[in-house]
Amino acid sequence: MGESIQSELKRIKNLPTLPGIAREVLKIASDPLMSIDRLKDIVAQDPAICARILSIANSAFFGGMVRTSKLNDAIMRIGMKSVRDIAVGVSVLTLFADKNKTSGYKRLFNHSMFVGLSARTLARSLKMSIAEDIMMDGLLHDLGLLVINKYFPESFKNILDKIAHAGSLLEAEKDILHHTHAEVGFWLADQWKLPATILDVTLFHHSPSLAKRNEKYIALVHIADYITTRHRFSSVEKEPHYPMDPVSFEMLGLSGKDMNYMEETICTVFQEQQDNIQNARQGRG
Repeated sequence: MGESIQSELKRIKNLPTLPGIAREVLKIASDPLMSIDRLKDIVAQDPAICARILSIANSAFFGGMVRTSKLNDAIMRIGMKSVRDIAVGVSVLTLFADKNKTSGYKRLFNHSMFVGLSARTLARSLKMSIAEDIMMDGLLHDLGLLVINKYFPESFKNILDKIAHAGSLLEAEKDILHHTHAEVGFWLADQWKLPATILDVTLFHHSPSLAKRNEKYIALVHIADYITTRHRFSSVEKEPHYPMDPVSFEMLGLSGKDMNYMEETICTVFQEQQDNIQNARQGRG
């Protein structure tokens, strides 16, 4: 990244450090003897994380036909690695909530959650070994957009206004900030010393062909981001016109024809999730 925006980022007095819960979870994640009780004790410290874990455990992404309200049951249903990813993702995402939790922030939060869940769903449907490790990368792929939305709100507004003329969100970012949200996110992820897969996904999730490592992680998040943006939750209100990099299919050993299958897989879960929400609302009524 250029010196100008790095200098601006460093001057932000309240630019957050990696949350304590995220640090704890990442620390124990590498412990082969990590126990469910230890993980539960950590996430139980934060009601927002607990609520999100329960919500996801009861969602269509995890086949939540029978609802549970117990954290232990939720952890058993979705797995310790998924709980780890949700705990880290939610603790980081909530750092960037603006004062009134505006629609812009809520949109970014929902988009990030759905991309993380979609990347995991795709990996499992393709029987990939990284299926249980990909969700955190998807949850944090738009870290840069969250930073720009919170700390450079006027610039972000100008970026959104310029999309129609610039052709895409990425081009608008370059015009206004001279850098993309991918570069901003990479800078912060590097400052926090996050895992290498997160560094690479934040930087290359719109340009997998430029990646030199962790290609499968990047390709999966790239496709999940593209599908989620097209069919359910865009990161911004206006159409961002994100490009589809066909190299992502080669990285996964697939062909472009597999795109239909991947879209159908994700859209089916999206629809099931929407049906679950509607049924829950009708039940309350």
